[in-house]
Amino acid sequence: MKRITQLKDEALDALHGNFGRAALSTLGWLAVTYAVSFMFSLIGGVNILQYYSAVLNGDFSSMLDATGGNIFISILEFLAAIFFTAPLGVGVINAFRALLESKGSDNSIFTNFFKIGFSKNYLHIVLVSFVSGLLIGLMVVPVFLILVLVIFLFHSGVATVIFAIAAVVYAIWIGLMYSQISFIIVDNPELDIIDTMRRSRQLMDGNKFKFFVLALSFIGWIILGIFTLCIGYLWLMPYISTTEAAFYCDIRDAEKTAE
Repeated sequence: MKRITQLKDEALDALHGNFGRAALSTLGWLAVTYAVSFMFSLIGGVNILQYYSAVLNGDFSSMLDATGGNIFISILEFLAAIFFTAPLGVGVINAFRALLESKGSDNSIFTNFFKIGFSKNYLHIVLVSFVSGLLIGLMVVPVFLILVLVIFLFHSGVATVIFAIAAVVYAIWIGLMYSQISFIIVDNPELDIIDTMRRSRQLMDGNKFKFFVLALSFIGWIILGIFTLCIGYLWLMPYISTTEAAFYCDIRDAEKTAE
């Protein structure tokens, strides 16, 4: 198994000479994603400024007001997330894996976003992404509902803090356990939903803490990116994605070697 520094070096080697292309591709991905949402907003006659202000503030009531209470638009956006945004996200992370595995030569990054995400396995990607996400949500949501009950029933600051920490730790643990699904969907399209989730658990067995530390190692860059008005994230996101791809390839190949 490779050290975290080695994984990050592999990512940087693959991105060497491709950082500009990677940043533009990331910008294009974000632009396309927001354009789809914006299109539905225009179709529904949404008050754009009010709507996105409400989104940023997490004000659901104002969001409904901005849409004129048109729940149909929300349904369309939900379907767009399932059939467009999710597979495109799978294409994004695997495009950077293609860049990594080719050692920087497969640098048609933006094209690969769509080529991979909307491949012949498109319906498989959509189905596994949606159902696995739903199942993972069903694992996490009850814990936070219990936290809400604790807050209302016990009125104890200590109990609330303890349960809050436990809920967050549990959610992180679940997230780590199923963190490799987006890679497995493309790497093993023959697997069904349950087997894909099982495969992720199998790969992450004994590797969850390492992946957690890997994620934490980018905290400094993430904070620094804020001071660039988030423009620096156009370069940081490819770096993180390619490093995560290096982690996946490492644990996958290590398993094959062990066999």
